Parts: sequence; C-alpha cells; structure tokens
Amino acid sequence: MLWKPHHLIRQRTTFDFLGKRRIALVLSTVVNLAALIGVVVFGLNFGIDFEGGIAIQVRAKQGEVHLDNLRSELGALGVGEVTLQAFGDNRTALIRVQRQEGNAECVAHADNVMKHRAGNGWSVKPGASNTGDVEFTAPNSTLDAIGWRDAVSQVGLTMQERQVPRANSNTARIDMSPEQRAEWCQQVAIKLVEDTIGDKYELRGTESVGPKIGAELMHSGIIAVLATLAAISIYVWFRFEWQFGVGALIALLHDVLSTVGIFVLFRIDFSLTALAALLTIAGYSVNDTVVIFDRVRENMRRYKKMGLVELLNFSINETLARTIMTAGTVFVAVLALVLFGGPVLYSFSIAMLWGVIVGTYSSIWIASACLVYMKLRPEQLNLGKDDEAKAKA
Repeated sequence: MLWKPHHLIRQRTTFDFLGKRRIALVLSTVVNLAALIGVVVFGLNFGIDFEGGIAIQVRAKQGEVHLDNLRSELGALGVGEVTLQAFGDNRTALIRVQRQEGNAECVAHADNVMKHRAGNGWSVKPGASNTGDVEFTAPNSTLDAIGWRDAVSQVGLTMQERQVPRANSNTARIDMSPEQRAEWCQQVAIKLVEDTIGDKYELRGTESVGPKIGAELMHSGIIAVLATLAAISIYVWFRFEWQFGVGALIALLHDVLSTVGIFVLFRIDFSLTALAALLTIAGYSVNDTVVIFDRVRENMRRYKKMGLVELLNFSINETLARTIMTAGTVFVAVLALVLFGGPVLYSFSIAMLWGVIVGTYSSIWIASACLVYMKLRPEQLNLGKDDEAKAKA
C-alpha cells in the first residue's frame, strides 16, 4: 500500500492577496523611506573593506573579554578612534582602529615599540622634512647587517643592503616616500596594540585597507548592484512584457533598500560580504518573481475573460505551495548559518535571512501589485472592477 501524500499547504487556496495591496504598499513605502532616512542621518557602519583602517581580532587567553578595560587601555595609546565589539563568543573581540597618518606621532609610536621589543637603548626618529625617511639609533656600533635587519624588523620594516650602516656607526636611515611611511604606520599601530594587550589577549588575525582601495571597492560595489538590477529587469522585460520588467525592478529595489535598512538599524558591518548578500538577495527575489509572473502569463492566455486582480490572486495561490516550500527550506539553511556560521559569515547570513522573507513578500505584494497599477491588461482590469461592483450589488 502506497503512502498517502501529505500536503503541508492545502491545494487550491483562495487567499485574497491583492485585496491587501494598498496596505502592503503603504507599509513598504514607510519601511523604505525609513531605510533611506537612516542611511542619510546615521549612515552605514562600513567595514574595513570600504572605510579603510585596521581590524584586529583578539581572543582572551583566560576568561571573558572585558570591553570596558580594553577600551580604556587602547584609548590611551593615541592611535585615534578605536571601536570594539564582541565577535562571536564572549572570549573574542574585534578591535577597529582608524587609519594611521604617516606623521611624527606614528614615528613616536614606533619608538615605543622599538624600546619595548629591542631594548631601551634604541630610538626611532623621523628623517628630513618632506620625506618619509625614518632614522634608527642603536645602543652601540657593533651591530652587523643581520643584527640591523633583525632590529628594524621589530617595527615591521625590511632593511635593504644599501641601507645597512657602515662599520662603527650606530645610526641607520630607512628611506621611504610619505605614502610608504603611511602604510608602514598601519603595522606600527598593530604592533603597539599587541604590546599593550599581548599579556592578556592573543591576536587571531589582522586586516589593513587603505582609503584608496576602500573607495575603489565601494565604487565597484555600487556599479555591480546597479548593473545586476538593470540586467535582471531587462531579462524580465524581454521574457514577458515591459510592465513585468518594471514590476520586477521595483520589487528588487524594495528588497535591496529594506535590507540596507537592516544594516543601519542593527549597526551591522557593511563589508564586501554584505554586498555579496545584496546581490544574492536580488537573484533569489527575481527567481520567485519570475515563477509567479510565468504563471500569470500562462493564465492570461487560458482565462481571457477573468479580471486582472482575480487572475493575479489565482496565479499567486497556484504557486503558493512552491513559494512557501522554497522560502522555508532556504530560511532553515540560512538560519543555520546565522547560528553556527561564526562571525565571518554573520553579516551575510543576517542579510540573507531578512532577504528570504522580504523577497517572498515583494514577489507577492509588490511585483504583482505593480501589474495592477500599470494596467497590464486595461480591459481585464475594468472587467475585474465590474465583477466587484456586481458582487456588491
């Protein structure tokens, strides 16, 4: 005897989705306006990928991370703005330090690091003005080339052969451009943080991104999102009709903008991983939209005398089981990423979790409702109104 199939969602549902389209459109408008205002007023919490600066992941050697103590210790270093946040479990934290300038203060930090690591007899001073040169002074003049290279490596520099001082000299000059010294200063800041908290915390990873690279990544990311939205809209336009393309574009903009609002609301780091989530959400959303649109087109050929609103409701109900099952399975998979994926995937998984919900919502109430307001079939829309009037009579 065969097992009787079990339907999680009953067949031939008759939900009046588009009867609530005005409420849905007002709600969506409020949410998206709030997201736009949030971006303008509060801004996104850009990660190191876009903003530039230094990110240091640390883990407590014993016990939990004490963010207040860490904040007071690092705030006294003079490296500029320092922000901390819990990162995964209660023993791990993420330290974000603003990008360092290649100025005399940075060289002073290098002097402190040098004294801490190589001994109090060492000193580091800036070279001639308008250059990025740095001068090292050793406690004695007996160092050979290996000793010099070993010493300057304590502050993250590599000494070339021509820079090794001659015999009986305890001074060496490392010639650099101002831009090179600025890049070196990022390593100095990392070593300074490590020397300050190294007895209690273990450095698990560091990342440094310059402002130029961050700006280029931001520019490329914006182009990628806009190109994706345009390509998807053109595809839907050519596959169906122009009203379908416009409806899909509005739904995609709704999904992307509301997801950005989630990043603003919860102050989640907006990094390259988050950008990848936006593109993934756009692809997921349009897939669900195309399934409904395909059924709408099929039913328009089959039921030529059916009113447009009724036809759209009928088509959405026909695909409802598929929509919910697909969204449900993706939601469970993404929820596993949120719970067990760790901090590296956190921004991606949170965005995708919201994207699955809002993508399903927009396919039903935004994309489909747009077809009504753009009068996909004017004669069908009028017929639908006549039917409603007769039903009320």
